[in-house]
Amino acid sequence: MQNSLDDVYGASSVANALRTLVYLGGRDTVRVTDVSDHLGVARSTAHRLLSTLRGHGFVEQVPGGRHYRLGPVLLGLAQGRAAVESRRRIGTRELVRITRPHLERLRDAAAETSNLLQLDGPDAVFLDGVEGPHPLRVAPRTGDRLPAYTTAGGKAQLAELPWETVRMSYPHGLERLTSATVGDLDALEKDLAACRSRGYALNIDESVTDVHGIGVGVRDREGVCVAAVTISAPSTRLGADRAAGIAPLLRETAEAIGSEL
Repeated sequence: MQNSLDDVYGASSVANALRTLVYLGGRDTVRVTDVSDHLGVARSTAHRLLSTLRGHGFVEQVPGGRHYRLGPVLLGLAQGRAAVESRRRIGTRELVRITRPHLERLRDAAAETSNLLQLDGPDAVFLDGVEGPHPLRVAPRTGDRLPAYTTAGGKAQLAELPWETVRMSYPHGLERLTSATVGDLDALEKDLAACRSRGYALNIDESVTDVHGIGVGVRDREGVCVAAVTISAPSTRLGADRAAGIAPLLRETAEAIGSEL
């Protein structure tokens, strides 16, 4: 009777899936026969199980072969866990304390508002900011929370994660804050790929019309991305060319902060 109940509720399938993931976790790659032998099930059952896990991003098939390995979802969870542990070790107040003088120097060098942002699930939270010197300037948004994909700092951090992890953070799609906000997951995937390619993220009218931003991720001493620094300015002063010119300042700032974490 108990075995029947297990089958009805899928408990045995769940158990096999978990055992498979644990088995994969201790190996670089496995074959269908390895999984079937480990679980004591038919090869067809092992194949269906691996195909289901692959469909959800928990495992992936090695290109050009019949081997499987851990997929982007689990790798993303591991990265996310590392980031959480790093944040716990540092603490928000300590991060802000360490970052503040660097934000001030960045503000002075760029003559624009500088900010510190951190991912919190699907959102980016503005932890601190230093206002720029111009009469027409962007005010810091310290304490504000926005969808991460609408901010330069949020996108800089999303670009550090496996795509499947990002996709699963927005199961209901993307909400547009302005007409320029990236509208769907396919467009976001391309945007994040561009961020990785050029080494910085851009926000062009995506959270507030006529406000542009550029962001770079901050990595701690272990290489874990724990936050991002950004420059925000009116669109009239921060076009693509100036953003490219400011990017080295942001990278230097992010590296200087990371060396103290």
